[in-house]
Amino acid sequence: MGGRVVLGVSGGIAAYKAVEILRELQRAGCPVRVVMTHHATEFVHPRTFAVLSGHPVEVGQFEGPAGPGVDHVERSRWADLFLVAPATADVLAKMAAGIADDALTTYHLAHRRAVAVAPAMNEFMWRHPATRESLRRLEARGVAVIPPDGGPLACGDSGEGRLAAVARIVDSALGLLPMRGALAGLRILVTAGPTREPVDAVRVLTNRSSGRMGVALAAAARRMGAEVVLLHGPMAVPVPPGVEAVRFETAAELEGLLAQHAPGADAILHAAAVADFRPVRAAEGKLDRREGGAALELEPVPDLAAGIGVLEDRPYLVVFAAEIGEDRERARAKMAAKGADAVVLNDVAAPGTGMEAAENAVVVMTARGEETVVPRAAKETVAREILLALSGELLARRGKEDGDGA
Repeated sequence: MGGRVVLGVSGGIAAYKAVEILRELQRAGCPVRVVMTHHATEFVHPRTFAVLSGHPVEVGQFEGPAGPGVDHVERSRWADLFLVAPATADVLAKMAAGIADDALTTYHLAHRRAVAVAPAMNEFMWRHPATRESLRRLEARGVAVIPPDGGPLACGDSGEGRLAAVARIVDSALGLLPMRGALAGLRILVTAGPTREPVDAVRVLTNRSSGRMGVALAAAARRMGAEVVLLHGPMAVPVPPGVEAVRFETAAELEGLLAQHAPGADAILHAAAVADFRPVRAAEGKLDRREGGAALELEPVPDLAAGIGVLEDRPYLVVFAAEIGEDRERARAKMAAKGADAVVLNDVAAPGTGMEAAENAVVVMTARGEETVVPRAAKETVAREILLALSGELLARRGKEDGDGA
């Protein structure tokens, strides 16, 4: 479970985006409760937030349209973060002045941990000296300000003042939260997606990996409390909120990133589909078919996982075996050859699973001889089951390291 969030929604047209913010925080493993201003209810009905959060929504000081008011002091004991998104100029001014004349601003004074605001308003209101002074006073108290974006505004003007992108708000919120869960305290490095090896100036040698499985693992690890770094090639899916991401193109670039990030990791989930071969040299310019056939000389790509497996004090290493058929012996041999602690076997020839598919079915095997069969499901579900199957060994290794250093 992630950190607990009270989401404050104030009365601007961007209030509808708070619904998406709520859902993304939940996807990141964060329980969320909502407090609204009366004006915010003119844009989104409190019942929407109540249904999605699973909790009553506080609007009035004593009783709101969603049901009895919730004691703001009790809620402040529960929450790790108070996030106001959108934050209007009015609410920012009240928060800066310490005014408590509605449920949202009263909760602000009772809240005892991190606070963040995501302002949204007309450009001229955003630039007004009074608004700037409110922000200065809030920042001086340690409130994190998530600046608005520029672009078309609801009033018809164009400029700075529109609510920041949902992904940026959620990323900022997650960065302020303590993470709780089965993997809390672990730093996990995930690789995902394909490599692309240049053939000439426009062509590459690559594979069909979408990166979906690696991204699902990164998201699941984050939801389970880990600090996650995602090294990824070109992907068909977005980077999940709260995850640090670094992109690579070639196997050589990934090799350099692994050398940089592996030493600080507790575990590496090496799900990237690294090319087995690459051109010895890329042709200059663009190959032209009018010049006739061309021979492509290939060389093997170094085994990046095996390079990790021989490191001294290396992280817990999980490799992936994409096989034609469910060949457990071949997967175990691959795990041993790479010096890995676990291998995840999936049959890429099975219809509807594996590369480019939304679903997968895997077998998780460890060097200690344990085996977990994960039946076909969405990759997000499969990712969680993989991590649950390995969490005991991950935490045992971390505990041993902590004990050795005592």
